[in-house]
Amino acid sequence: GVEGTSKGDVIQRVNNNMSHTSLMPGVPLPSVTLPLMTGESLDISKTSGKNRLVVVYRGAFCPFCKNSLVDIQKNLSKLSDANIDVVALSADSIDVTKKFADENGLTFPIANELKEPEMRTLGLYVSDPKDYQPQTYRFAEPAYFLLTPEGKIRYLCVASFPMGGRVNVDDLIMGVGWVEGEIKRNPAFQDVIWGGK
Repeated sequence: GVEGTSKGDVIQRVNNNMSHTSLMPGVPLPSVTLPLMTGESLDISKTSGKNRLVVVYRGAFCPFCKNSLVDIQKNLSKLSDANIDVVALSADSIDVTKKFADENGLTFPIANELKEPEMRTLGLYVSDPKDYQPQTYRFAEPAYFLLTPEGKIRYLCVASFPMGGRVNVDDLIMGVGWVEGEIKRNPAFQDVIWGGK
């Protein structure tokens, strides 16, 4: 399910009767609860006292997504050492996701069955595969959100094309380390928001 966002949390662009709503840095990620491969469900906005990297991928069909998620898996211990947990999500079914995770050795939580209303709530770009993919559901283009331990968006990168929205793990870890160091020196730095004006 999806809980709404407050009016100040989003900006909207309107062009030729089409609109796209974007989330802003510094606001809480909207509550979206999705099933996991284990049969449990996960609210992607709820952190557990750590930073959370929320990775949106197009689906198991996407080779760019596979490479990105395999890279995250290879760097999972570095992310954990940097106080960052990871969750990925897509519109794929649980069965498709299980096969994809098994084939690629992915061990972090992967949420499934992301629906179009939830994609729009998260400010994602939505694609229709009917012209080039043998699947029947729309999917989100890649994105990632880095949430603070309090669940606020510190960084986000939302792409409208397959090769964008990919996290560079080393850069992310370096950025989180720098921010945490600045906060230790000056606690008011925690309120610094890039791109939130």
